[in-house]
Parts: sequence; structure tokens; C-alpha cells
Amino acid sequence: MDMNWQSWLVLAVIVAILAAIAARGIYNRRRGRSSCSCGGNCGACGMGCGSHKQDEAAAP
Repeated sequence: MDMNWQSWLVLAVIVAILAAIAARGIYNRRRGRSSCSCGGNCGACGMGCGSHKQDEAAAP
């Protein structure tokens, strides 16, 4: 596979965007923010905020 410099540039930009999205997700998760749109009110969440329930069950 012979890629020219423009192809490498596009690939680098896509990888950088994906890395930034992943880093932001990790950053938010470590600070207790979630991607769930319920705002922390798991009773009002349509998804049931499964991740919050697991965290609460693990807490002493």
C-alpha cells in the first residue's frame, strides 16, 4: 500500500480527533461526569443509567 503525504495527513488528523474524543471521555469519567444525558438523576433516565447503578453498588 503506497500512500502519498496527503493520505498520511488525513489519517493523522482522523487519529488525532479519535484520540481527543477518547481522552475527553476518560477525563470526564475520572471526574464523575458521565455521558448519560440524565444529569445524574438515574430515576428520570430512560436508559436506567446502568453504569451509575454499578458504581453505587460497589461503594461501601
